[in-house]
Amino acid sequence: METKTTAQQADDALIALFTPPQPANPFPLYETLQAANRVHQSAALGLWALSGYDEVTAFLRMPDTNSGPRAATVMREDWADHPSLRLYLNSMVTLDNPDHGRIRSVASKVFTPNKIKKMQPAVERLMKRFLDEIEERAAGGEPVDLVGVLAEPFPVAVISEMLGLPHADGKRFQELADDWSRVWSGLYPEEDLVRADAAVEELTGRLQETIDARRAEPRDDLMSSIVQGSEEGRLDEDELMALVAFLFTAGFAATTNLIATGVVALIEHPDELARWRADKSITASAVDELLRHTAHTAATSRITTRPVELGGTEIPEGAHVIALLGAANRDPLKYPDPHRLDLTRDDGPNLSLSAGAHYCMGGNLARIEGAELFPALIDTFSHIEIAGTPERRDIMGLTGFATLPVTLKR
Repeated sequence: METKTTAQQADDALIALFTPPQPANPFPLYETLQAANRVHQSAALGLWALSGYDEVTAFLRMPDTNSGPRAATVMREDWADHPSLRLYLNSMVTLDNPDHGRIRSVASKVFTPNKIKKMQPAVERLMKRFLDEIEERAAGGEPVDLVGVLAEPFPVAVISEMLGLPHADGKRFQELADDWSRVWSGLYPEEDLVRADAAVEELTGRLQETIDARRAEPRDDLMSSIVQGSEEGRLDEDELMALVAFLFTAGFAATTNLIATGVVALIEHPDELARWRADKSITASAVDELLRHTAHTAATSRITTRPVELGGTEIPEGAHVIALLGAANRDPLKYPDPHRLDLTRDDGPNLSLSAGAHYCMGGNLARIEGAELFPALIDTFSHIEIAGTPERRDIMGLTGFATLPVTLKR
């Protein structure tokens, strides 16, 4: 006789998901939530959790919800004393309409699919440079850290070029942006807040130098276009800084995690890796499947502004709702055999880059970078094998690897 999953088991799964450190394998916890109720009310945690694809998608597309991260951040009475939290609260990811729409409209005019596509030659040039460097390092058979030599520096170099930031400062910019993002989930120890504050002080100082330079002498880059938006009165100075910092961070984070987790997924599914090597026509669907399978952003949250019905359950006004993107991407009602990597899967769009008004603006860039990099990587190296214990990222809400030692052979 089948035993029904209880509300207490669902609460235990939620607590495990959001208690640092986050679990390396969250999928059994997602399955517990889906078995209990895809729209689960947790009295213990004071929130609702959505774990089904249809429910998460419908909720993210509702136009009249408010930002959950914003609500969590302003619950700190001293938030205004922390530079990292002030910058975060001016970022698109936390803003509600009309401010979200106003600022996103500035970003969308300079971060268009066409402008991103124009970056393709730069993506190819930078990719070749990094792969050539990796070939030299791997030639002796010694392991290389794929995160340190490729997954981080390659997308950082691409977004730096798009924004007109100095390439030589890319690694430092990336370290500072990573430290800032430690406070984005709202679940962080106080030492991470101290670290994020220090990072933001340095990051904004460095970005201000480039902003001032573009004001004095505009160039044909995205930074100049964004600065022009502020000159036209659509952004104030705090919003301008937050937009630049957020676009830089969003511009590399998705691709960094896609590369590292994607390589691991391919190593764990050698038949699919061989299939891609033999048929590059599957590249577009393969990149999307890697995004679905690895789900880099675990969850996003909103506050309801009116009663809403999802999956036959009514959620009241003012409820804190967690939309579990990783669970939705492995929903068996949406994706047959959801834990299997299938590079030609055609079961509809995944939610790794969210949906609705807060859809990730770096998504198209991540897809272009992935579509250029993966075929070149797997053609350059006929042998890719994990050569040690990868270190997972320790930032709540974001999945991925901090290090990934591999051996590579032609």
